[in-house]
Amino acid sequence: MGSKKEQLLRGLKNRDETVRMIKWMVKVVTPYTRFVGYVFMISVVSMLISYAGVIIGKHVVDDATTGTVNLRNMIIMCSATIVSIGVGIGSSILGSYIGEKFSFTIRQQFYNDIQRSVWLKASAFHSGDLVTRLTSDIGALADGLITVLPRTVLTGVQLSVAFFILFHYDRPIALFALVIGPVGAVCMLLFRNRYKKYQTALRECESDYRSFMQESLSTLTVVKTFRQEDANEARMDGLRRRRLKLVLQNTTLGSVMGAVIRLVYSAGYVIAFCWGAYRISRGDITYGTLTVFITLVSQVQGSISGLAGIIPQGYNMLISAKRIMEVVELPKETYGGRTDVPERVGLRVEDVSFSYGEEPVLNDLSFAVAPGEKVALIGPSGVGKTTVIRLLLALVEPQEGSICYTTDGGEEPVSPDVRRFISYVPQGNTLVSGSIADNLRVGKQDATREEMTRVLRLAAADRFVEKLPDGLDTVLSEKSGGISEGQAQRIAIARALIGDKPVIILDEATSALDEGTEAAILKNITEELRDKTCFIITHRRSMLRYCGKVLELGENGSVKE
Repeated sequence: MGSKKEQLLRGLKNRDETVRMIKWMVKVVTPYTRFVGYVFMISVVSMLISYAGVIIGKHVVDDATTGTVNLRNMIIMCSATIVSIGVGIGSSILGSYIGEKFSFTIRQQFYNDIQRSVWLKASAFHSGDLVTRLTSDIGALADGLITVLPRTVLTGVQLSVAFFILFHYDRPIALFALVIGPVGAVCMLLFRNRYKKYQTALRECESDYRSFMQESLSTLTVVKTFRQEDANEARMDGLRRRRLKLVLQNTTLGSVMGAVIRLVYSAGYVIAFCWGAYRISRGDITYGTLTVFITLVSQVQGSISGLAGIIPQGYNMLISAKRIMEVVELPKETYGGRTDVPERVGLRVEDVSFSYGEEPVLNDLSFAVAPGEKVALIGPSGVGKTTVIRLLLALVEPQEGSICYTTDGGEEPVSPDVRRFISYVPQGNTLVSGSIADNLRVGKQDATREEMTRVLRLAAADRFVEKLPDGLDTVLSEKSGGISEGQAQRIAIARALIGDKPVIILDEATSALDEGTEAAILKNITEELRDKTCFIITHRRSMLRYCGKVLELGENGSVKE
């Protein structure tokens, strides 16, 4: 009894989920309904011309059996064929244009949604998985929405027209053709659940496959230094064998589905042919009518057989839609739209607690920072120093307590809006592919060469940049290939300084620098940017002499000044 109830609830949940996905897909495709309608109308015109050619062909055959050659009908028949081919080419070109434009629009929306999602939610997805959804899943969805829906409706129109033409010439064969369709559809439904299961597993496997490749290639230094080549090759081989198994299962099931459909409709074709031959033997129909039977039954079978491909494609579309919606429906950050940048900013943190799971990271954290103050945040690894920075940047929200930035105009609670007056240097190598100037423009899009030179000086990076063959225009490859880690850190610091923001956050920003270079940078910041409020996360005690306040985080998530 309980299992039946669970199955019923699961079925209702799946149905509601499918309805929700269909509504979302309708919303997505709505702006393109006009273009899809054009493709559909062109396809209908092509189909009607093709059917007209079939009817004219009947008369050509009937004339030939009486020893008459009707040249006009032959010319019309050839013309109809040529026009139908031409219309088909136009439909294919237009469909390709719409499909590409549509898929790019969805990708752009998906990409924008990822960027604007709440950081903690979006970071739960592996970047390789997101790329798979951005490429393969969106491609399947776009192709399905542009192809499946119009083809399904077109098949219905094609079946209706063919049925009425057959009904005009022979009612029994028309009714038989009408019955054979549902028989094929029932055969398809028998394989539905298993096919969806294989498709879902195949998409998940593809995400794992791409995620592993991307991660192993992006951490090639780690792979080599830890001699993980053989282990990675073995893991890659395991993923390949798993994918191969799923592909074979999916292909086998698809082949069986196609074979069953072909068997059903081949039987229909043979019966139609034999019935036509029987009717000719009795003199009830002409040879021309038999050609109409065979051609139309063949086209009807072709249309319904096409559904054998459309139905799996429809399942693929639903699976991809579900995977895309999981990301598109992530909660979004909300901006208040403020653009003003105050000159001096302080901070007040009161009784803030935060945890990523059940174990608390910060507990009743409280401290205050005056405008222009230089503050060091220290403590052993894992006590929550980076979490504090994430809270200050509004990447995560405090579960208890409050955080407010203080300005001359009052107070501003922490929100995504506060990022307009914060410059941030994260841990590690965070430069992007492009020139050094391109990287500096990330901090300020309209930065001048003079401003770039100034911040490079403040970051003790001006001399080595001047010595590069192309100076500011030197192109850096992925992971800052071409310069050292210390040089990359200095450019990252210059990128943060060029925006001239009142708050600067340095998260282990000098870890790759020697003490002399580090001292030069901090001296420049404290002397030339004395009005800037600066947070420095560090493990180096040598940096503390440049800070007016030192906050030490303890193991219990509290702070000691």
